[in-house]
Amino acid sequence: MSDRRTLRAAKRRIAEAYKTAVGERKVEPLEDGALVKYGKDGFDYSLYKEIQTLGNKLKLEYQWVAEDHVEILSSYLNERLSDMTFGLCHGTRRGAEQGWFTKHLTGHPAVIGTEISDTATDFPATIQWDFHDTKDEWTGAADFVYSNSWDHAHDPYKAFGAWVSSLKPGGFMFLDHGPNYDPKRVNELDPFGMSLKGLETLLNHQFDGIGSCVEVIEGGMHKTIPIITLAFRKHATA
Repeated sequence: MSDRRTLRAAKRRIAEAYKTAVGERKVEPLEDGALVKYGKDGFDYSLYKEIQTLGNKLKLEYQWVAEDHVEILSSYLNERLSDMTFGLCHGTRRGAEQGWFTKHLTGHPAVIGTEISDTATDFPATIQWDFHDTKDEWTGAADFVYSNSWDHAHDPYKAFGAWVSSLKPGGFMFLDHGPNYDPKRVNELDPFGMSLKGLETLLNHQFDGIGSCVEVIEGGMHKTIPIITLAFRKHATA
């Protein structure tokens, strides 16, 4: 089965699981964005974790970004940071991203990936973890945080708050963007969508005084789809 057909089949199964629990899809409009809600009344975490885990397992052989994209981001970091020791990649499924960062970053720092599914520990340098949360030892420890899976957040403010809290002063958060993050394309597996402008506005507002978005990086292609990355930097004195 082709990648496209596999993804369509996966989304059908996920939509069925959601509809059984909630009914018709519930979408909250945001400024320049949208957010699918989990649960008939309030938030159903068990449903969220079930759907994310199902999606992970149905798409386990599907790799969204290629190594050359991570190499571009690594070169960006190598030009701006020295003595890097630690990085975090959130929602990495098979763990490819953290391996590529370690390979291409100067000094080959330790890079850990997180994945909510119980398949996480099947892959190198990956832990089972909900990326909305943080560990005490991560606070202020990461030279960078990277994710192309921020659209899986059920609470983007909480997720971004955890990620920025992990950054060292002067550290970078990288969030990939492209047509698939369009608010019109939110679904049960990818509940959060936002325009690039909206994402930049959200981050600059949420972290006013802590850091700001500094650049949009041209990151190569996913097949025929261009990848760009919004770079947020924590203030050196934060």
